[in-house]
Amino acid sequence: MITKAKSQGERFVGRDTDEEAVTRSKLPDPLLSMVPLLVVLAISFFFHNTLGTSALIIALSGGIIATYLINRKYFHNIGKAFGEGALGAVIAIANTAAVVGFGGVVKATPSFTSAVDFMTDIPGSPLIGGALAVAVIAGLTGSSSGGQAIALPLLAPHYIDLGVNTEALHRSVAISSGSLDSLPQGGYVVTTIRSICGETHKDAYPAFGALTVVVPILGVILAVILFSFGLGI
Repeated sequence: MITKAKSQGERFVGRDTDEEAVTRSKLPDPLLSMVPLLVVLAISFFFHNTLGTSALIIALSGGIIATYLINRKYFHNIGKAFGEGALGAVIAIANTAAVVGFGGVVKATPSFTSAVDFMTDIPGSPLIGGALAVAVIAGLTGSSSGGQAIALPLLAPHYIDLGVNTEALHRSVAISSGSLDSLPQGGYVVTTIRSICGETHKDAYPAFGALTVVVPILGVILAVILFSFGLGI
């Protein structure tokens, strides 16, 4: 796509709404900047058994504090940084809430049960049925995590009773859930293309879809083939 655009004489053109970056000579040390990430990983690893989901909140908070302490001399407008972070969090929470709500409505419809029954009766490897079911439900809800959360409690017992390797099943559906969830109407897609990038679907979605839909589909096909031969687990 880049080669085609260059051959047509296209070039980067800034918008009036684009923020102008100020060239800075004093920047944080790259290695030292990895410390906040290590703080998040360490807290999550050591406390996930004792604190459960609260460990993630504490870990992220620790990462934020570490980032501020290490890089506070580089901040020019800390209030603006907090404001942009809060705005991003609100947008993400709102989109997630909308997707979860929509997924709940889909799950309550009579046709959903019929769709699940159809998926579980697909001939061939159960990994194919599981991956396809999660991908379709993720596409309906517009959320990879939503697709897994809705489908797995219903599908997993069925496939486990068939003797499917649980690790292979989990990895297959985890990859497949990240495919059809990125269809044009998905909340994440709309947020990224329209709100964050300020682009139109016509201009941005071909590349977006190739990366977030086509590549995961190819990945899950490869995963199912490998797992079917007992490889890659």
